[in-house]
Amino acid sequence: MSWGSLLRSRKVWIWAAVWVLTRFLIVAHVGFWNDAIGPQWEDVSIFGVWSEELGVHGALPNEEAWQYPPGAALLLVLPRIGWAAFGYDFLATMLIFDLVGLALLARLGQREGSDAGVWVWLLAMPMLRALPVLRFDLAPTVLAIGALLVIHRRPAWFGALAGLGAMIKAWPIALLFGEWDRGRLLRAGAGAVAAVVAVFAISALAFSGDQLNFLKEQNGRGLQVEAVASLPWHVRQYVTGEEIDAGIRYRAWEIEDGGADAIAAALKWLSLAALLGAGFWWLARTRAIRRGRDALADAVVSRDFVFTVVLLLVVTSRVLSPQYMIWMLGLAAVVLTAAGSRLKRPAWTVVAAAILTTSAYGPMGAYGTAYNVYGPAFIMLIRNVALIVAAIDASVTMVRLMRERRPETAPAT
Repeated sequence: MSWGSLLRSRKVWIWAAVWVLTRFLIVAHVGFWNDAIGPQWEDVSIFGVWSEELGVHGALPNEEAWQYPPGAALLLVLPRIGWAAFGYDFLATMLIFDLVGLALLARLGQREGSDAGVWVWLLAMPMLRALPVLRFDLAPTVLAIGALLVIHRRPAWFGALAGLGAMIKAWPIALLFGEWDRGRLLRAGAGAVAAVVAVFAISALAFSGDQLNFLKEQNGRGLQVEAVASLPWHVRQYVTGEEIDAGIRYRAWEIEDGGADAIAAALKWLSLAALLGAGFWWLARTRAIRRGRDALADAVVSRDFVFTVVLLLVVTSRVLSPQYMIWMLGLAAVVLTAAGSRLKRPAWTVVAAAILTTSAYGPMGAYGTAYNVYGPAFIMLIRNVALIVAAIDASVTMVRLMRERRPETAPAT
């Protein structure tokens, strides 16, 4: 089925109408029609300062909060091309990415046989309130969805889109785990390398400063109060009422505790262990396919695997800013577009966790003054438990998939 047949479908126009309505609600959360306080731009105000430094002075931001690959710098310059103030053009840019994401999911759902992912994108994303348009995480998420749309079909495009996404936020590079065929993986890797090199080259020509400085800043992060590993502190707060000792570093609230620093250091190794485990699963899958388990070669399995890998990286991360749930909503939507996915339960669990994420904050959504600065301990506790459950569920399911015996072939009569 083609893009043309998709556009002729009546349900597509229903989706378009729902998108307009729900995105109006997202924009309303920014505060455009709030006569008392007006628009609350939050991080977009910081992005505007960075964009001026990039566009006017031609220099990468020189501060600890700049922790992004150079593709993010190019993205932040993009709204300057518009005719309105930076905030309005940034919001419009994110809405364009959001609409492209909807179109990609609709195309994937048409191919795979399920509209659930489209409805997740339409209805769950607004549950994040204004967060999707006040951060730039929609950009790498949509690039990742585009990559998963063409996985196994167009290896070079798959790799290039994953590489471009990784140049904005690093996580989309994990999508390469989804390609099991070594020949296609080489072409995908070449596409990813070409995209990364191109972005670095353009950034180096456009902006002065250390292009790799973001790696050093990321390495210095401590345990953020929203991270899954902060669970013991939230349990203690819920039981005893004792507030978590936290301070602002890298424009985020981090736990100021010797034990937290030790856990933050251990999480680096846990993330590495997750990547090593993913590598072993990838090898086992490749060998099983060569032994005749053709069902494992399906793109649905690849998308399920990528979802699991990124979920594990989020759960073992020292940092879990609310906008990370934009990534997970996008990947959950991809999983739910396939009728044959084995990870529908963990995908729905992630959707619920995303909704809980913004429920933990005050009336200003995910950005204003919140209870004890970072949200009610109980809601954050439940959200983190949900993510752990989803990660375990997805991991166990993928391991069991590898251990399944191939059904016996009936003898010819």
